[in-house]
Amino acid sequence: MMKKLTFGGWYQRTTLHLTEVYQFLSQGTSNLDLSKESLEANLFQLDIKSVKRVSDYLEYIEVITNSKIKIKYYEDGLYLFEILSDTIEEDSQKLKDYFEKNWKPAIDYLFSLGAPTPKILSNLKDDHPVVIGELSKSPGKEKVNESLYGKIYSDILSKKARVIKTKKFILVFISTRKKEDLDSLVEMQIFFREFKWQLHRYLNIHRNIWEEISQIKEKKQIRGKDADEYRLKLDSYQKTIRLISNRINQMSVYAKTRSSLSKYLKVEEELVSLFQYKYEDLFNSLEYIKEIWKMTLDYVDSAIQMINEIKTKTAVSGIKSIQLLTSIGAIAGVVRLASPNAIPSIDKSVAIFLICLFGISYLIDWSLKFFTNYRKYQLKFVEQTKDI
Repeated sequence: MMKKLTFGGWYQRTTLHLTEVYQFLSQGTSNLDLSKESLEANLFQLDIKSVKRVSDYLEYIEVITNSKIKIKYYEDGLYLFEILSDTIEEDSQKLKDYFEKNWKPAIDYLFSLGAPTPKILSNLKDDHPVVIGELSKSPGKEKVNESLYGKIYSDILSKKARVIKTKKFILVFISTRKKEDLDSLVEMQIFFREFKWQLHRYLNIHRNIWEEISQIKEKKQIRGKDADEYRLKLDSYQKTIRLISNRINQMSVYAKTRSSLSKYLKVEEELVSLFQYKYEDLFNSLEYIKEIWKMTLDYVDSAIQMINEIKTKTAVSGIKSIQLLTSIGAIAGVVRLASPNAIPSIDKSVAIFLICLFGISYLIDWSLKFFTNYRKYQLKFVEQTKDI
């Protein structure tokens, strides 16, 4: 029996992005400053049979490939890859391979200009489970082959549907004659799962960055010559924190749209009963993540301010060194004018005098810089709550 496999994910996008994607998929072009040859090569790799833009509650692009993969790319960034299959494992891998090797490189290149994705985000990957949806007269009586799907770790039954989870698959059985009801439930489940996964990912990244900053703080003292190195590290953390904070601040708009859509499609009740997905909980989690990232930004800002104070102290010491050298030269000039015979006038003697003067000046300058560079400066950070 043929079953529909769905692989999907979510990344923040808008109708502006949707227009750019449609232009690329339908014409192989872009208004951006991108290589025509690269665009054509990426489009060729997608192996597209047909493409159309569909107006609905949320606009989306529908793509059919020659290998019978159906793609839905929504204006809010949700993407779904579907295929009808009677060879579950083989076609599940087919969907994932197409996404990783064909689709993702093409879309990444299309959006390669503009604000960069923080490196710490681009290096993270997650193996999303494939969703298998099926209409059923009696969802509770459906038998699941664990040798095919893997060991079941969750099995939840509601009035209209049943959801079974294994490590690689999520099986959804729904007692309805409308295929659209099944599609809506699968679609919302993927969005909700991806949204929660991103929040959890941001929580873990916050913990890592916080620990990196704490390692600098726990040094208690640093040498003056190391201030620039620590400042570069902290600047990098600050840039990452600001980029991620901006992404987090955008997320509430997408959640509100999907919340309204789930009510409109009448799948909100099933999301709660089958997946324990409540939009209220989602918004609460989002506000929590926003607050800890604000706290992380304050933490790195205070660290940068402390390092800047150390750099200022080393700069002042350098200025004092220059002032001292200038003073020595001025004193020598005054002595020469006050007592013409105090400084020899013959060339050889003058040369020896100047060499000695510069030698003494250099030694003093070197001593001051050495003291400044290797002096240990106290680090005084404002204490922050760590247990968050």
